[in-house]
Amino acid sequence: MGLTASLDIGSDKMVMAVAGTDGREECRLSGIKMIALQGVKDGVIVDKAKVKSYIQYLLKELVKDKPVDVFNMSLAGKAVRVSEHKVSVSVQRKTVRESDLGRAENACRELVTSKGGEVVDMIPIAYSTDRGEYTDNPLGRTARTLEVRFRVYVSDSLYLKEVRQLLEECGIRNVHFFSVARAYMEALDVHESKARFALLDLGAAHVGVMLFRNGMLEHEVLLPLGCNTIEGDIKSAFRLGELSQAKKMKQLYGGALRSVCKSGKVQIPDTNKQVDRRDLVKVIQCRLEELLEGALYQLQQWRFTENDKEILLTGGGCRMSGTDALLSKLSGQKVGYAKAKRITAIGEEILQAPACLVVLGLLLCEHLEPVEEKSGITGWLSNLFK
Repeated sequence: MGLTASLDIGSDKMVMAVAGTDGREECRLSGIKMIALQGVKDGVIVDKAKVKSYIQYLLKELVKDKPVDVFNMSLAGKAVRVSEHKVSVSVQRKTVRESDLGRAENACRELVTSKGGEVVDMIPIAYSTDRGEYTDNPLGRTARTLEVRFRVYVSDSLYLKEVRQLLEECGIRNVHFFSVARAYMEALDVHESKARFALLDLGAAHVGVMLFRNGMLEHEVLLPLGCNTIEGDIKSAFRLGELSQAKKMKQLYGGALRSVCKSGKVQIPDTNKQVDRRDLVKVIQCRLEELLEGALYQLQQWRFTENDKEILLTGGGCRMSGTDALLSKLSGQKVGYAKAKRITAIGEEILQAPACLVVLGLLLCEHLEPVEEKSGITGWLSNLFK
């Protein structure tokens, strides 16, 4: 049996994971690797030769000579356009079936593709029957019409063709694209959860805010500022010559809460100068508070304010020490760190690594074509002998 491989291309890093399945169909992580990235701007590959060399390196390290049966890749940033669409279809057999859901998905796909582009992913966010109240599961309901609201992710067909060609040159052919939201839903096993909870993705270029309820994606937004703004603040505050110095200071001495930071001098990389660590953490905390408050404002707009509700953190930015405590202080809510489920790994800590959650979720994503029930005598006979 071959392998399932996944690829997540972020703003400044690339992560690849490889997994196999055993007789119980469990997803077993066999390898994962992350490298620094160049040649990508806001989710779009701009230097194909450079990105190709990164992918070839990761394949050589993780896959070696084993066949890859499925290759799942996420698309984000300017590589996708996101919109919401509502479609209504008639219920063919008095009660809502999977085939009705398939017809609704196909109707939405036809509507979207008629306007240009290729559908990367479609996530249902609400159902209703006979124009009644919205429900999270319409299957089995007696109804004449089914209405579905979809969150649709579309990419440029020519761009996807170029990406497929690039991957084919690396020896990868069976490629499926998915949204980051889908990867998170699979990683967190959202479909099995009835709780209402939020996820904050603290990325380098953006902060993603998602809200889940009753096993479905309820809301999603991508805020335009990310954690790389912290490095610019450090550079300006301490009059550093290079942004790389600010990045090193953040990684080596950074923290999210000045109140718990011990006083002491820290060295500015590649210089003889020192600064007080509490001053450094104050700069970081000010910007981090701004980013978190922007996300919390969005959650408040979605009426996610109850103290007993949980906010999960992920993304490279949440590795900053004390980020969870700062967010809990600002929100008054429970705060935890997201962890991948339904995957077995030798080192459990990798399942909670913030920068790996998307690529782990991609391992669980399946490309399924919507199935419509056949009509007429052919459909009647096929249903008779089921």
